[in-house]
Amino acid sequence: MRLRYLAAACATIGLALVVSACGGSSSSGSSGSGSAAVAKQITIWTTNTDFWTYQSSHLAPFTKATGIKVTVNAIPIAGILDKETIAQRAKSGAFAMYEGPTSLISQDVGLLGGVPLKPLVANSTLKVSGFNLNDMSELGNCSLNGTLYCLPQFVDGAVLAYNKKLLQKAGITTPPTTWPQILADANTVTQKTGTPGFCTRGSEAGAAIATFHFGEAYYIPYSASNKGFMVGPHWNSLLDSPGAIKWATLFQQLMTKDAPKGVGAFTQVNCVNAFDQGKVAMDYDGITTFTGHEFAPAAGSPIAGAVGFAAPQCLTSSPCMPLGPWGMFINPNVPQDQQNAAWKLMQYLSTPAFNRAEILARDEPGLAVDKSVAGSDIKGVPSDYLQALTYVASHAEPAPFPPSTAFNQSQQDEEIAISQLINGTPPAKAMAFAASGQDSVFKQAGLEK
Repeated sequence: MRLRYLAAACATIGLALVVSACGGSSSSGSSGSGSAAVAKQITIWTTNTDFWTYQSSHLAPFTKATGIKVTVNAIPIAGILDKETIAQRAKSGAFAMYEGPTSLISQDVGLLGGVPLKPLVANSTLKVSGFNLNDMSELGNCSLNGTLYCLPQFVDGAVLAYNKKLLQKAGITTPPTTWPQILADANTVTQKTGTPGFCTRGSEAGAAIATFHFGEAYYIPYSASNKGFMVGPHWNSLLDSPGAIKWATLFQQLMTKDAPKGVGAFTQVNCVNAFDQGKVAMDYDGITTFTGHEFAPAAGSPIAGAVGFAAPQCLTSSPCMPLGPWGMFINPNVPQDQQNAAWKLMQYLSTPAFNRAEILARDEPGLAVDKSVAGSDIKGVPSDYLQALTYVASHAEPAPFPPSTAFNQSQQDEEIAISQLINGTPPAKAMAFAASGQDSVFKQAGLEK
């Protein structure tokens, strides 16, 4: 994903969704009148990935309850994002709902205009049974300038999976809970057992910038006046700030001393495979990375009975997680009845009952966008994983991404800097390069003062 979290989301979820209403008239095929009118048929553009399989095969109850027929057209993931962007720029009325990364909410709202959701929430005639907006996590990431524009599709963030047996073999009796402890324990495991103590994505193509950002935000102090977790109040880059350099130094030590050989080319899959094979003691990656393979390893597996989960704790009481899940947005360029139908579908897909059923069917608790689901017992999912997930969601930074379409381009030099760190470039030099590139982009966009 060239787009910061877009690639990360594609790597873990791989979903882009657009809903298109069939029929151009706001009255044809509708029921009701005025703002409560609802289109009777909508078509959903989805990717051809497994994530949508459960949802698309369980829409019959939605149709029965609402009278809205949903036709699903699967589109190869390689092309759907370009197709979506072209449609946005043309202010197309061909779709009523679409999904995109919330890290790009400024671009989405800027190109399309955005549909505020609170008026739809307030319209009781459109309510879907079981849906509760207050039960949803990460709504801050679906908001721009205080206005809610989307509903999240999964819980973003990252957690640490650790191999208890390898830690114990190195003499470590309690799991690490902070980044300095992770570094210390990784060093100990590597030195005492000969097994690499740590792994996370190192490849630009594998969206290494996503997990790098999660760690980076722990060290760049949160401030409500900032334009984002890595951008200061005057659109000045914070990538060369003391906190960012401290994180870069820790990251470099982990990746050059304690990670598997060749980690600079590793994707999410490489690290979790190494962890499952007992070839690395700790794996730090996106919440949706870990599934039944780690929750309940098969008998005889190198990690059977040995897996634990934790979320590195924030250094202060301030939030420290820049979460950017994908969200469902409504297109303002379609008639109101189509917007209403899309809103009903969004609610249905976000009810606790549907959320829990999807998690059990897909074996992906990282889909727990409903707080009541994330905070409850889920069959087959370890309690420490759910606790880590809850911690991450409860420490999300408000408005973590700069409200500008220039944000994507501003990260390009940071991606290069990550590779430089893995290859041994001094942290201060690598981060100065990243900050300079970000400052240049913001200046060209007329933002930095």
